[in-house]
Amino acid sequence: MSPTLEDQERHLMVKVIDRILYKLDDLVRPYVHKILVVIEPLLIDEDYYARVEGREIISNLAKAAGLATMISTMRPDIDNVDEYVRNTTARAFAVVASALGIPALLPFLKAVCKSKKSWQARHTGIKIVQQIAILMGCAVLPHLKQLVEIVEGGLVDDQQKVRTITALGIAALAEAATPYGIEAFDSVLKPLWKGIRTHRGKGLAAFLKAIGFLIPLMDAEYASYYTKEVMLILIREFVSPDEEMKKIVLKVVKQCCSTDGVEPLYIREEILTPFFRAFWNHRMAMDRRNYKHLVDTTVEIAQKVGSVEIVSRIVDDLKDENEQYRKMVMETIENIMALMGAAEIDSRLRNN
Repeated sequence: MSPTLEDQERHLMVKVIDRILYKLDDLVRPYVHKILVVIEPLLIDEDYYARVEGREIISNLAKAAGLATMISTMRPDIDNVDEYVRNTTARAFAVVASALGIPALLPFLKAVCKSKKSWQARHTGIKIVQQIAILMGCAVLPHLKQLVEIVEGGLVDDQQKVRTITALGIAALAEAATPYGIEAFDSVLKPLWKGIRTHRGKGLAAFLKAIGFLIPLMDAEYASYYTKEVMLILIREFVSPDEEMKKIVLKVVKQCCSTDGVEPLYIREEILTPFFRAFWNHRMAMDRRNYKHLVDTTVEIAQKVGSVEIVSRIVDDLKDENEQYRKMVMETIENIMALMGAAEIDSRLRNN
């Protein structure tokens, strides 16, 4: 499986391993570690099909070797000092959970996430939960409360990296459970709330992401209250120079604005002016990663406050000298018109 292998050769090798697994069945146990060393890197390969093949082999390996063998083989890698090894191990465990069922892995996850021995073990345990949510989607719903209880201690961990991965894990669980399951997250709302007031940088971004995915699960009344509270932090972070923070802020603003309990009047009075001042500029138009997020968020706001409110703020920018910026304005107006029609647009705006 060396990097010099071509895709087709690698594909053939993977198929050979798969066939051997099928023939050997539980006789494969002595070779589990050797197979995992070769196959685990496929789980983070750039090529989608390589990732699928990697998952398929690990899934078949887990079914052939059994849970006990898989755990005893991968356990030493959970607190490995190399983050690359821990990352691939977490993804492999998520595949094992999807193959053998989440309940089979819960006692092990509980022990790992509460490990006193090393923070790396806790970090990897929580990352396994995150990867299970990403891989299995809504299949986590029957086990949601248990998974949240397993990771919740990480929000107040003394290690910054553990707190960050816990918030990202909760975000992944909430995204997988959408639009259900807010009751399962009751125990983490308070520490998340404290977290957005005390964290900065990457930690804050992760906590905001978690809250952004939880607000759409709430009843309208609670969603309205939490949006107003989190918006104070979001507006402060509008001017953050960090690209990742901008991406998360835009996503959370979009999620908050799409929620039933948030009133159009509140968005008009509190959000629009700082939002346009911070984001609608040439720099954002040149940033390919955040360009799309900005267009999507602006269209979402328009659906809440009306197309005129948004179009009137950007229509004059169609005459801007920067081509990329004009393109972003045009794309936004086009998307708003496609979704909402042009009935609200008056003659003054049309003539612009």
